[in-house]
Amino acid sequence: MKRTLSIAAVAVLVAALAGCGSSGTPTGDSSTAASEQTKTVPDVAGESFPVANNSLNKEGLSAVAYGKDGKEWKTVYPGDTKVISSDPAAGSSTEQKLIKLTVDLNEADVIAAAKTADAAAEKKRLERIAAEKKAAEKAVAAKRAAAEAKLKPKVYSGFGDDVLAISKHDTGAEAMVIRHTGGSNFAVHSLDSSLESTDLLVNEIGPYNGTVLLDGSWSDTETSKLKITAGGAWTITLVPLQKVKSFNGKAPITGTGDDVFHYTGEIGSATFTHDGGSNIAVKTHGLDPDLLINEIGPYKGTVVWAPGLYTVTADGNWSATIK
Repeated sequence: MKRTLSIAAVAVLVAALAGCGSSGTPTGDSSTAASEQTKTVPDVAGESFPVANNSLNKEGLSAVAYGKDGKEWKTVYPGDTKVISSDPAAGSSTEQKLIKLTVDLNEADVIAAAKTADAAAEKKRLERIAAEKKAAEKAVAAKRAAAEAKLKPKVYSGFGDDVLAISKHDTGAEAMVIRHTGGSNFAVHSLDSSLESTDLLVNEIGPYNGTVLLDGSWSDTETSKLKITAGGAWTITLVPLQKVKSFNGKAPITGTGDDVFHYTGEIGSATFTHDGGSNIAVKTHGLDPDLLINEIGPYKGTVVWAPGLYTVTADGNWSATIK
């Protein structure tokens, strides 16, 4: 019994030694290590660079792009390029991880094309801005022209007596520049819708040249007709108040006969003079209208002078000087 066990133990030991090499190293280890380090380069010709790079990544490889000029792409990503060839070539075995892919475009050409495209886009942007500016300026000019056209004086003319239909620029007060060349009585009345007189605007003998206010602050009507009594030719020009003359008080304002004007300076006192022989009247118009002067013949005096619209009724020369 003891001998049989000893023979069996020897048989097991011999069998174990038979499975080992002479150096004691397991068989097959060196070929496995070599297989893991060596890769086969896939064929990626014709693929876009991103797809080719992905194919290499799946094999444990990565790509670097070179153009047809032999220069490496370093600044931009070669996304829209196609692979022409690889180094190492497709199908070859290699131990290097980085595969050189030659693509169909050069980086320098792509950068230059991008700069050209950017320059063209910038030019187009500047042209668009210039066109928009020109269009805006044109619109402003058209709007200004329309506003000016709306404020353009309206001229009516005739001879002798008449009932004249007029069209005001807007509701409210307007100035009327009136001329008459006849030698007899000349009168202008404003009429309401019933053709009743609402105001006597002018009443003179012979030629007349002056500016009066139509539908002023005292009026609650909108005049659409004028009754004219005349012995000669006349013209009536409707002028919006935005277009009547103005002064700021830095220099005196002077005139002859009836007139309408704006004072735009600071409130103060004014010395007013008149050298005519008939009525001289100076009125202010607005929220607080006032009759500042109402005399007959020559006049010189000082009155309070505030910003606003003024009318002068006179037959001679007059002046207003702000102190």
